[in-house]
Amino acid sequence: MRLLCDLGNTRIKWAWAEGATLSGFGSGDYSGVEAYTTRLTGSVRPTMIAAISVARHRNEAFVRFCEEQWALAPQWYPSLREGFGVSSLYEPPETLGADRFAALAGARARFPGQAVCVADCGTAITVDALDGDGVFQGGAILPGLSAAACALRLIAPRLTGSPGDRFYAAYGRTTQDAVGGGLMLGAAGAIERLFRDQGAVLGHDARLVLTGGDAARLAPYLSTPFEHVAHLTLEGLAVMVS
Repeated sequence: MRLLCDLGNTRIKWAWAEGATLSGFGSGDYSGVEAYTTRLTGSVRPTMIAAISVARHRNEAFVRFCEEQWALAPQWYPSLREGFGVSSLYEPPETLGADRFAALAGARARFPGQAVCVADCGTAITVDALDGDGVFQGGAILPGLSAAACALRLIAPRLTGSPGDRFYAAYGRTTQDAVGGGLMLGAAGAIERLFRDQGAVLGHDARLVLTGGDAARLAPYLSTPFEHVAHLTLEGLAVMVS
């Protein structure tokens, strides 16, 4: 079985792939190597390790773990100008986050011939436009929920609210509720506005796809129809490996 790994800004995500089937999804943070390695230690030995990373300062420790655990070095998959059904207009193409490219490859494979707007809700929220011909037209980046909350606390220490797992109304009656509602509704509103504006190049029949760690939290705040694909980036990495 292949081990697929996505080294993100704050977490590492993984899945095991056998053919086109993914299973054994997991994730861990970087608070210590054990945070993710203990969940992989003792796993079956992978036939290969495929990885993408936007956290290059984490790569060395990950490589060391793979070599010590399985005597295997990971194979890294960067963003490309063209490949796996995606043609990128990003400049320079290699500066596009590898996770964004993998998510686009996953969207192209899952929705062939369809225009797709991919909203990946993680440490950063990216909203990327892939047209029906597989051309990546570009996208937008904004702070994710946790990043926005941390920035607000840093600049205005009295605004200590952080969005929890409950639903927030637009009329918070405590500071925490006001901050939580502002962050959640602000992020959802930005996604919907970007999806609407990207429709100028994608067309009226474009599909909105949500993915990423905070996708399920943001989903109740969206009024636009969407599809939630929890592991789109790893699906795309599987396409790139096959």
